[in-house]
Amino acid sequence: MNKKIKKLFAFVVLSSLLLSCSSTKSLSVSKSGTSSSDFDRNASYLQKSERGTENRMVTYSIELNLLVENTDETKKIILEQVNANNGFIVLETNKSVRARIPVENMDIFTNKTKTLGYIVSETKTGSDITEQYRDNVIRLESLKTVRNRYLELLEKAGTVSDILSIEKELERINSEIELLEGWKKHSELSVAYSDINVRIDAKGEKAKPGPIGWIFVGLYHGVKWLFVWH
Repeated sequence: MNKKIKKLFAFVVLSSLLLSCSSTKSLSVSKSGTSSSDFDRNASYLQKSERGTENRMVTYSIELNLLVENTDETKKIILEQVNANNGFIVLETNKSVRARIPVENMDIFTNKTKTLGYIVSETKTGSDITEQYRDNVIRLESLKTVRNRYLELLEKAGTVSDILSIEKELERINSEIELLEGWKKHSELSVAYSDINVRIDAKGEKAKPGPIGWIFVGLYHGVKWLFVWH
């Protein structure tokens, strides 16, 4: 390997070692108002906070439990509302519907669903993933830059051992890039579509114990038999 290739190889290795440090440094710069064009392209996925002073990425999850007169009819209406609000079904059972609803239609869907029966319980949670998203986007772009440098180095490699070493490092970097790209897409989907799970039970339906619950039912009847005789 000639001196030029050795210098370039050393530079790439040093870039890899300093990758985590560069993520933190780049994050600080973006907060001050200066960001890369790659990060700006992802800014459309950030939501404005209530104060409107900073863009935030928030994922919403809603759990809703209803008592209704007719579970089949209610489920049919819920499924129609999912389609009407441009959502899609994640999981459907005889007594529940879990769907992804665009965040802008989240309240419309939820308010309509709550009118279908008696509200037993309602839980709404939000998770702010802004910082994690920004860190991973910065790291993703840094990895792509390092990959390009390795590709340049690969073109100039003169021996088989050099080529194999560079290709091995490229394989590792590509694996990290694929993982981060997958996480990025999942995060953007989670922010764009709220996760809503609706549980529907019929009014007057007697609750049945689960597998563990039957153990306690048996113990109860056993103790009752020991102390209460008719």
